[in-house]
Amino acid sequence: MTDRDTIESMLYEFATPQKMGSFFVNNATSGFLLIRPSGNPISAKGFEEMMSSGDVVQEKAEITKIHKFEFLSADVAMCVFTLGTKFSYKGTPNDDLPTVTSIFKKINGIWRIHLMQRSTGDSDLSLWD
Repeated sequence: MTDRDTIESMLYEFATPQKMGSFFVNNATSGFLLIRPSGNPISAKGFEEMMSSGDVVQEKAEITKIHKFEFLSADVAMCVFTLGTKFSYKGTPNDDLPTVTSIFKKINGIWRIHLMQRSTGDSDLSLWD
């Protein structure tokens, strides 16, 4: 499996409703942060707690399209993709299509996610053409 295959496999695992909550705890660097659409960062553990609190009920998550994938060095990669998600937050339904930027670092031969930033949920896919 190539490094790109490994990273893409990680992204597809993240985009699984059953695994999304614990994904970062299992696959992130110790300094990982997820920057939410509000601009507020959350740690891997904080994200796991948020997703298991019952406030978020994840129905669907899927990688809609990978727009950019680039190795910045042998141990750092960047991926920008669109994520289709359907969930409810405290009973309010959301059907989102955010653009997500992710940075991966290879540490001791293992790829880990180091940073992820999620846009608002109304990405225009035509802008990527």
